[in-house]
Amino acid sequence: MYQPFVLALLRSPRQVGAVAPSGPLLARAMADAAEPAGRRILEIGPGTGVITEALLDRGAAKHELYLLERDITLATYLGRKFPDINVTVGDARTVSNLITPDKAGSFDVIVSSLPLLNMKEADKVSILKQLFALLGHNGVLIQYTYSAKAPIAPILATRFGIKGTRMTTIFRNLPPARVWKYCRDHEAEVQ
Repeated sequence: MYQPFVLALLRSPRQVGAVAPSGPLLARAMADAAEPAGRRILEIGPGTGVITEALLDRGAAKHELYLLERDITLATYLGRKFPDINVTVGDARTVSNLITPDKAGSFDVIVSSLPLLNMKEADKVSILKQLFALLGHNGVLIQYTYSAKAPIAPILATRFGIKGTRMTTIFRNLPPARVWKYCRDHEAEVQ
């Protein structure tokens, strides 16, 4: 599990945005927040598949799970590890060109391991716009961060008409991580 991660980290540390693969406690917390049973899921940046395994353990159906991994070595590793799951190689900045609603339908959940706080603002805005376009009306985005700050700034959340809730903090992860759940702010839509 660590070899593909280390190779990806050495090739592009800013892209990976982590010092170690997600730990099992973080993976379970992400899966718990996603409530994957019976839902169509897109996982962005699955890395070595730790969160993917947790989603499957919590009831995600392989045929309803789509993975988008930018790193070709990690994507190849995931394809061997999960031969029954759709693995697409590509950059989240072009996710709407890689995974279209015609191909996958709208998603109920997007689980993201993207290092949003490390990204340029323009890239972050572009990615979030595409992700929320892929989500169904009641869809949710599950995102973790190693920062005490929300991974999506409140002003940006307001701009997108979404609200975020910090679900949990995993102190026993290296480094400690916080899991956030974002959904459309239906109350703001009514006003």
